[in-house]
Amino acid sequence: MKLILTKDVQSVGEAGDIVEVAKGFARNFLLPNNVAEIATAGAVKNRERNLERIKAKAEKLHEESLAQAEQIKSLGSLEVTAKAGETGKLFGTITTKKLAEVLQERSGITIDKKAISLDRPINQVGEYKLLVKLTSKVSVDIVIEVKASEIIKD
Repeated sequence: MKLILTKDVQSVGEAGDIVEVAKGFARNFLLPNNVAEIATAGAVKNRERNLERIKAKAEKLHEESLAQAEQIKSLGSLEVTAKAGETGKLFGTITTKKLAEVLQERSGITIDKKAISLDRPINQVGEYKLLVKLTSKVSVDIVIEVKASEIIKD
């Protein structure tokens, strides 16, 4: 099925692209979430007229994302505290939601929890590396240092 993307979709394309996707993917995800429209003749003509505006908007978003990435990098290592046992095992885990809150608190940048990817769960005291994907083209690595706020004896 031929569609015109109205927003960037990871591993599919960028806003303004004409893409060929499976009918089920189009019907069940792209069209209901308003990230694409069917590529009719009128829609393609409209896309041609709006292509400059779409590209300018994407360029502006890219520049803002680069500035945000630099701001996040300048924070260096982030420290997160949680209750832990004598062996360093945390009571619970540090979630991406908690990490997004800490990043927002320290940098002032609102980051979606889905943009943060961990290579392993954070359930021990120590250092962890995580990737924050601001856009499909801009991402930044951050080091999180997890420390025990309180050591509880077993």
